[in-house]
Amino acid sequence: MSTIEELSSNACNYWSTELSMEAAKESTLMPLLETQDAFLNILKTANIDPYAWKEMIKFNTQLSSNLFLKHLMVLSDIGGERLQRFSKDFETLFPNKKLEFQFNNQQYSYDFKSCKNGNTVWTNKKLRVEKSLLLENNKDFSEEMFDVVMLLLWGASVTNTETLPDEILEKCVIGSLIGNSELLEKFVKERYLYVSKQTGGSTANDLGYACERFVKKKLQGLLPKHFNFDGHTLANVSQNKQNLTKFDLVIKNEQNNKSIGIEISFQVTTNSVVERKAQNAQNRQTLAHKYGHKVAYIIDGSGNFQRRNAINTILKYSDCTVNFSDSGLKKLAKFIIENI
Repeated sequence: MSTIEELSSNACNYWSTELSMEAAKESTLMPLLETQDAFLNILKTANIDPYAWKEMIKFNTQLSSNLFLKHLMVLSDIGGERLQRFSKDFETLFPNKKLEFQFNNQQYSYDFKSCKNGNTVWTNKKLRVEKSLLLENNKDFSEEMFDVVMLLLWGASVTNTETLPDEILEKCVIGSLIGNSELLEKFVKERYLYVSKQTGGSTANDLGYACERFVKKKLQGLLPKHFNFDGHTLANVSQNKQNLTKFDLVIKNEQNNKSIGIEISFQVTTNSVVERKAQNAQNRQTLAHKYGHKVAYIIDGSGNFQRRNAINTILKYSDCTVNFSDSGLKKLAKFIIENI
């Protein structure tokens, strides 16, 4: 693709379901950010009674039961370890096995369901909020999941506070905001902004690895078996004469020892990653060509396409530039077969 318009014309721009599922193996933040608006819309309107949210989830195509629960865990800042501790201390915290609380000036009493035989277990696995399970298309709540949702929503609204720790009384406030669009929006957006800043570096790395795995798996299905995907460097290509230059992905033709170094970037929000790739583009291509190799770029995401100067530089010093679409990856596979 020779222009940024061609590159962006059929680009994905936002994470596809397949790519999001790959990312969820590394980071829980991506699926939460993707479904933040759906989560907000449910709580903004589920104000008929304290259980209205459950029915609304059934008719929401984006939000599963475990994603809804994970949102509440992040927003209340009460994670798996704390919930496990609460479940171990269940008899002390909830001696009558009820959650008695107020909503819209009415008194409600909820009977906990997962406390049978004095054995309450609220682990991440039991609650189905582990990374590998987050994108299950599941609308049903187990007894453990429903109990924890009720606690996280209404813990701060209980009428008998004597046995509960301050952590629950101070953090489990989301239920009190249900139906108040302005306060909900402010609370959720500010909380996720904080979480994003706290996990930004590690999350960016995690999502980068997810993109690399996604591309690798796709190209392995498109290329003949004599193409090797094991390395991250091109033979003899070094920018400092000591260490070989690393690429996100390197594909080597075992029949002629030629390789192609591939740089990958998918940014929904604009940042400087693609700028750094652009700064190195000319030097990388010159060195690669010197030893008979090629350089390619896979660029996508609405954030990247806002960096027009960087993208144009990459297009100028790339042997093949494509996006994350199926047609883009097929075009790259065709280029590799014909030129490597």
